[in-house]
Amino acid sequence: MIQLKLTNYIFSVDKFFFKHLSYTSESSIFRHSEITEKFFRFITKFGEGYFELLLTIVLLSLFLSNKQKYNHLKKYILAIIFTLLSTQITVNIMKILFARARPSITINPDKFYGIMTMIKDSSFWKGSYVSFPSGHTITIWGTIWILSFIIKSKAIKIPLFILGILVGMSRIYLVRHWTTDVVASVILSYFIAKIIYKKINMQWYKINHLKNIIFNIKYKKRKLEVIN
Repeated sequence: MIQLKLTNYIFSVDKFFFKHLSYTSESSIFRHSEITEKFFRFITKFGEGYFELLLTIVLLSLFLSNKQKYNHLKKYILAIIFTLLSTQITVNIMKILFARARPSITINPDKFYGIMTMIKDSSFWKGSYVSFPSGHTITIWGTIWILSFIIKSKAIKIPLFILGILVGMSRIYLVRHWTTDVVASVILSYFIAKIIYKKINMQWYKINHLKNIIFNIKYKKRKLEVIN
C-alpha cells in the first residue's frame, strides 16, 4: 500500500512538471515561441557529448603544450573520459531494462514496459521506449560533478550547475523525458562521478608514491657511488 502511494506520488510529480514545463501544454510556464524552442534546442545539445569532447581537447592541448607544467591535467582528462564512458554504459543498460515510454507517445508516466516486452516485440527497440533515465542529462551532469569536485571556484561552479539544470529542463520542455528521468540521471551521475574521482585520486597517489620511492632509491644509489 505504501509502495503504491509512493509510486502514485512520483507519477503525479511527473505529470505536474510535464504540464507546466513542456511546450505542448497550454499551462506551460514557457510561452511556446520560436525563440524559446530554439533556445532549448540549443541548450539540449550540451547533453550530446560535444561539451565533454571540447573540454577534453582543450585540456589535452594544454598538457601536450607543456607536459611538465600541466602534468596534473592528465588526471582530469582521465576523470572526464572515464565518467563519460561509465555514464553512457549505465544509462543505456537502464534504458533497455526499464523500457519506459517517452512523454511524446503517452500521457501516462507509469508506462514502464521492461526488457522482456522489448524482446518479445521488436518495435519496442525504437527510441520511443527508452525514456528512463535521461541520456542527455546524465552526460552533462557527469562532467559537471567531476568538475565540481576538482574546481573550488564558485564563479565557475554556479554557471555549470545552471547549465545542467537548463539541459534537464530542455528534455522536459521538448517532450523527450519525464521529470523523474532527469532527476534519476542527476543522482546517478553524481555517484558515478564520485566513484571515478576517488578511484583516479587513489591510483594517482599510488603512482606518485611509487615514483617517489624509485626516485629515493636512485638518489641513495648515486650518493653511495659518490662516496665510494
